[in-house]
Amino acid sequence: MAEEGGNQPEINLDDKGLKDRKVSWAKLRRVDSLNLEAGRLSFKPSHSSQLSWKTTLELAFQSIGVIYGDIGTSPLYVFASTFTDGIQHNDDILGVLSLIIYTLILVPMVKYVFIVLWANDNGDGGTFALYSLICRYAKVSLIPNDQPEDRQLSNYRLDTPSNQLRRAQKIKEMLENSKTAKIVLFLLAILGTSMVIGDGVLTPCISVLSAVGGIKPLSQDTVVLVSIAILIIIFCVQRFGTDKVGYSFAPAICLWFSFISGIGLYNLFKHDPSVLRAFNPKYIIDYFKRNGKNGWISLGGVVLCITGTEAMFADLGHFNVRAIQISFSGIVFPALVTAYCGQAAYLSKFPDHVADTFYDSIPGKLLNRL
Repeated sequence: MAEEGGNQPEINLDDKGLKDRKVSWAKLRRVDSLNLEAGRLSFKPSHSSQLSWKTTLELAFQSIGVIYGDIGTSPLYVFASTFTDGIQHNDDILGVLSLIIYTLILVPMVKYVFIVLWANDNGDGGTFALYSLICRYAKVSLIPNDQPEDRQLSNYRLDTPSNQLRRAQKIKEMLENSKTAKIVLFLLAILGTSMVIGDGVLTPCISVLSAVGGIKPLSQDTVVLVSIAILIIIFCVQRFGTDKVGYSFAPAICLWFSFISGIGLYNLFKHDPSVLRAFNPKYIIDYFKRNGKNGWISLGGVVLCITGTEAMFADLGHFNVRAIQISFSGIVFPALVTAYCGQAAYLSKFPDHVADTFYDSIPGKLLNRL
């Protein structure tokens, strides 16, 4: 009860209640709201959720013509690049097919579609986008990067302290206090971007050369000249923008995926459906046991099945996450797996044709018409 005369009320707490209150107060600590904002891990890009399904499907269609040119033409040369010395054992076909299948599952499907695409910088993808995202949340940039417009990309919010937040703050402080970490992050960003540029220069040449090389009447010199002309045309039309390029090339690429998947199904059921056993990863282990060092060297050819995969993230700014997920999961991935299974089934009957597997596996009547 309060005493007369306006005195403050007496507060009586037993020893146990006071002890509990002190324990609960000890668990709390003052955290700067700016540090909380910088350490938040729950950044969600808003661009992917503001588009209608109609627009998303249109973007998915356009992305087929822009992103998947390299990975779509990889069936032209993967088996030939892997078995450079020919097929020594028939079970090696199953081992390589299993490697190809699980490479496609782990890298483009699991890594990019389900993980990397969500690590975007407000809708932009690529190595520098990741570096910019890190620099926004931690002071690790080697040059000043505090721009007024950057403040519009964040909403300051006081989050409840948690173990996740505490770990994020420790990592942030470690990066900010280490000059070596800043240099390593910067060099990784430069290296990643350089590798993407190098891939963008080399893989189109390999793809176009492999495609034109299948035209039998052409000599080697003619193949090179035709390939150069095609590459010049492809790079010149890019100036018209993603929208026009996407709508122009998407029908042709869709037809290509239908073509290779249809041929794959034809070869699979005609020659050897049992190659579907390659979905068992046991054949990968047996392949390395049987071939040893040569098996590991052949991985250089297997990895060609995912050439151009980085474009899914690098070109994210032209599309959105859902569009790329739909196009790859619904069209590209099934078509590629079917094409490789069909080629493996063909090689199980004709192992001597590994040098030109793609064109040799096309049914004769269809190839003559082409």
